Amino acid sequence: MPERVCTDSGRRSVTSLTQGRVAPQGRLELLNQRHETARTVASELLPAEREVDSAIVHNAKLTIAVVEGRRKCRLPLSTGSEALQLVVKATSQLVEARTLLAQAHGAFRTAQLEIGLQAFSYGDEQQCPPSSGELKIVTPAANAA
Repeated sequence: MPERVCTDSGRRSVTSLTQGRVAPQGRLELLNQRHETARTVASELLPAEREVDSAIVHNAKLTIAVVEGRRKCRLPLSTGSEALQLVVKATSQLVEARTLLAQAHGAFRTAQLEIGLQAFSYGDEQQCPPSSGELKIVTPAANAA
């Protein structure tokens, strides 16, 4: 169903999510508020997902630097162990945070449907794949065409 929009100060807003019927003014205002709120949430969620991935990468590089630095300087294995354990613990918690953000993303998608905004996309470039299931190994011959 096509989205009908009107502009208010150059911004897009929803006029109706029903098939050709114009929503009453109160409903229109409510949908516009929901739409704007969803856009605000998405504008914070997507960067948070990217930034937690970046933090994991930085911590992994830090872990490598600590281990390689100790080796290069020929220091005892125990040198920096406490700090290394803390970095590894922080990385583990970042991975958990990443998982929680992914779960929150799914919950926001459910909430989006619950509040009548199923006609909109808020920044996902593609449909989110399921977070569970089986991987299938494909042989190279199956890919050739």
